[in-house]
Amino acid sequence: MPLFAKYSGAGNDFVIVRGEELGLRDAGALARFICPRETGVGVDGLIVVRSLTEELVRVRFINPDGSEFSTCGNGSRCAARYAVDRGLAGEEHVLVTDDGEILARVADEVVALEYSLDAAVERPVSSELGRETVEGWLVRMGTPHLVIAVDTVEVEEFDELCRPLRHLEELGEAGANVHLVERRDDGLSVRTFERGVEGETLACGSGCMATAFALLDAGVIPDGPVTVRTRSGVDLTVEFIEAERIRLSGPAVHVFDGVYPDPPA
Repeated sequence: MPLFAKYSGAGNDFVIVRGEELGLRDAGALARFICPRETGVGVDGLIVVRSLTEELVRVRFINPDGSEFSTCGNGSRCAARYAVDRGLAGEEHVLVTDDGEILARVADEVVALEYSLDAAVERPVSSELGRETVEGWLVRMGTPHLVIAVDTVEVEEFDELCRPLRHLEELGEAGANVHLVERRDDGLSVRTFERGVEGETLACGSGCMATAFALLDAGVIPDGPVTVRTRSGVDLTVEFIEAERIRLSGPAVHVFDGVYPDPPA
C-alpha cells in the first residue's frame, strides 16, 4: 500500500504523498477519501510532492473536496519540511507550484518561505457580519482572500457567520477564503474560513500574508515584520522584504506516517 505522512503547519494539517507513490491514481479522489476527519485521516488538504532535482521540488495542493488550487502557505512550509526529512532536497531549495517558484529555508522546526510579491487589493467590500455592516478588502495573492477587520475575533458561530461571506457575488464565481482580523498590541489575530474545506481551519499561511498585505496597503499597520496569531495559538511571521518579496515563517512539524488503500471506485 502507498505511504503517506501527516504534517502540521501551525495547526494547518495535511497528508503528503510522493508523486511516485501516487502514480496514475486520481489525486482528487484520494483527497476526498483520505482528508475527512470523520472517515479519513482528518486533515485540511492533500499535498503531492515530486523531486525534480536536488534543488527543485514540484508541489501540488488538493482540497478535501477534490478541487486543486495553485498555492498554500502552510502547505508549502510542510512540503519543504517533508522534502528535507525524506532526503529529497537540502535545507535550502525551491518549491515549484502552479503559482510560481518559492524559495524555502528549513532550520529545525522553523520553515521560512520567500515569494515574489504578486498581490493586489482588488477592491473594498462591504458586507453583513451577523447584524453588523463591516468593511473588508478582496485580496488576490494566488488564492482570493476576503479580509475583514473586526474589534474581536472571538465571535460565536464563526462558520455560520462566514459561510455567506465566502460566496459573496463581488468575490466572483469561485468565492474566496474569509479572514476576520483583530489588531493586537503585539501584532494581529486571524481566524479563517477556508473554501474547499468549507469551514474554519486552525491556520492559513497565504491568508496571514494576504491579511498583513491588506492592512499594510490600507495604512492600518506599519511596515516591518508582522506577528500573526493563528487560531491554533501558534504565531506566524509575515515580513515584506526588498525587491518586492514577502517572507512567511513559522513551525512545520511531522505528526505521523501511515499507509492508505486505493480509494473506492
